[in-house]
Amino acid sequence: MTLSILLYAGVVLVLFLAWINGANNAGNVIGVAVGARSISVKRALLLAFIFEITGAVLLGHYISTTIMRGIIDLRELSGDILVAGVIIVAFSAVLWMFIATLIRVPLSITQAVVGGITGFGLIALGVNEISWWRLLVIISSWPITLLVAVLLSLLSHRVLSKLTSHTKNTRNLLVLFSTLLYTCIVITLLLVIGGISSEIHGLLYYSLLTPLLLVIPYTVILEGITRRDYYEAKHLLYNHLLLVTSSLAAFSHGAHDVGVSAGLLQLLVEEIIGSEGSVVTGVSRIMLLVSGFTIALGILSWGYRVLGTLGEKITPLTPESGFTAQLSSALTILLVTRLGLPSSTTLAITGAVIGVGLSRGRGYVSYKTILRILTTWILSFPLTLAFSITMTILFTRVA
Repeated sequence: MTLSILLYAGVVLVLFLAWINGANNAGNVIGVAVGARSISVKRALLLAFIFEITGAVLLGHYISTTIMRGIIDLRELSGDILVAGVIIVAFSAVLWMFIATLIRVPLSITQAVVGGITGFGLIALGVNEISWWRLLVIISSWPITLLVAVLLSLLSHRVLSKLTSHTKNTRNLLVLFSTLLYTCIVITLLLVIGGISSEIHGLLYYSLLTPLLLVIPYTVILEGITRRDYYEAKHLLYNHLLLVTSSLAAFSHGAHDVGVSAGLLQLLVEEIIGSEGSVVTGVSRIMLLVSGFTIALGILSWGYRVLGTLGEKITPLTPESGFTAQLSSALTILLVTRLGLPSSTTLAITGAVIGVGLSRGRGYVSYKTILRILTTWILSFPLTLAFSITMTILFTRVA
């Protein structure tokens, strides 16, 4: 098989990796909103489609750089070995992701790809060419992501419950709503604009003042449609907040997970256009857009399979608790994305939902579902590592 055929086959495989990533991780993005009965599955999938692409294009370059250069040095690879490596890594991750999606378990694509890259690097380059310190930092970030999400969600839910208990009328609820909405947008803009520009004054100006243009008219509109009944108003406002944080969750997922497929796709495209001998230092916006769009298609077309696992089976969710879980998860993922750490959106949302359940009491948490998710998570890295090593050994013998 010629190198050109392998190149185009690799492109198709990487795009399929992006698609299956979206199909499997839809629960990370919109499972909470669907589980809390705040939005229909169809509308939730469409919402995720839009914000996945946006997050991918704006912040996807952080994880892409780590995938392309953080674990192994691509300058040590020649064209045919590089292409074979991308195919081996992508195939290892696709196989494991496909199995997880069939059994309806959300899985971290980054753990599978990191395992594949490490296995390939060990055989193709040798032990000394692996950036072991960087790999250790990446692996360490996985349980830390889970714990941070649990703690942030648990504390946020308790604080929010106390604040809500002190709101005695709909006007107080609207004040709380506008404050929470403003805070969500400000934090998001600080992370997003900070990833695009390093100009401090502009960062603070746009992050602190721009949200007012949305929050003020949004609050006025809701004040006009909010009914006098306190509990109906509370349910309505938290539904709106949950939709906002679901959009933020889709944005953060796109920003984080697109780097896996976009980084691999960039390498293949560099080979196709004949940039032999060049050192890849980043990923183009086009690769981020294509990969983000493909992930979003996966969510839209097959994402319904894993929705119920996170949104309903770990703990019962309401719009209020769902809002807390989605916000905690999204902020955790945006943070690790800015640090360039291929962590796990699955662990973040799982930890956030667990935190909400623990805040309400241990009896509200399904430990059987958690064990099922964590077992799959623990197996991801060693299984894809072993599979990648096996395929690389077979490749080197044939070559």
